[in-house]
Amino acid sequence: MSRMNQQTKLIFALEHVAHLYDLIEDNESEACLKDHLIWFESELERQLANEIHRKHTGSKLGTGIQEDNPKATIKEAIGTIGRIQD
Repeated sequence: MSRMNQQTKLIFALEHVAHLYDLIEDNESEACLKDHLIWFESELERQLANEIHRKHTGSKLGTGIQEDNPKATIKEAIGTIGRIQD
């Protein structure tokens, strides 16, 4: 059985979170649930951006993408995933 690396796990988690936004739509506690999802999504994005930077340190990608904005780092390295759009 092959194991997923950390980057793959984080990407899958972000894809699942994107689907959760759709699933909680019209829920009586939608606002509260969204607040928690936003925090969770932001933490996953931060971890993914750090993982990307760690993997590419020393390469052209690693030096050019480390920014304060994890979404920008992810878009530059991977492209559109989850709710990160072009």
